Amino acid sequence: MTRHDPVDPAAPLDGVDIALLDEIRDMYAALDPVPEHLIERVLFAIALEDLDIEVLRPAGRTELLALTRGTDEARTITFDGASLTVMVSITATGQDTVRLDGWLAPPDEHAVELRTERGLIRTRADRDGRFAIPGAPRGLAQLVVHPVGAVARARAVVTPSVVL
Repeated sequence: MTRHDPVDPAAPLDGVDIALLDEIRDMYAALDPVPEHLIERVLFAIALEDLDIEVLRPAGRTELLALTRGTDEARTITFDGASLTVMVSITATGQDTVRLDGWLAPPDEHAVELRTERGLIRTRADRDGRFAIPGAPRGLAQLVVHPVGAVARARAVVTPSVVL
């Protein structure tokens, strides 16, 4: 039996430590891998600049949150919150693009942003609460609605991330 000197916990890692950590990493990668794109999705979801924001929740069936690639049908999603309801129709317009037609209730003018993995697309909802975003890229996206005009003191609202 060999007697080892106590290891100083403040000492730098050596080759044995690195090899052990590599084995632990490989074990977790094989037995419980991180889901594909999880890190990007988490960073995307928390990247909102304005923390004073109301998060809307999907109304009804949440399996309608993804538009299957290659389908030509339109899907409608409704998001509810205390201050605003957002209904969005998503229609495939190409292999890599969709069109969003949206309605806000109560209706009023609002600044609308579509946050995508490729950047921001900005538009405005009219006095009737209607807005459209043609040519939006497929992929992970989130709508952010900012009040303007008479309702400018209200908080902005954001939808959960969805896959277009």
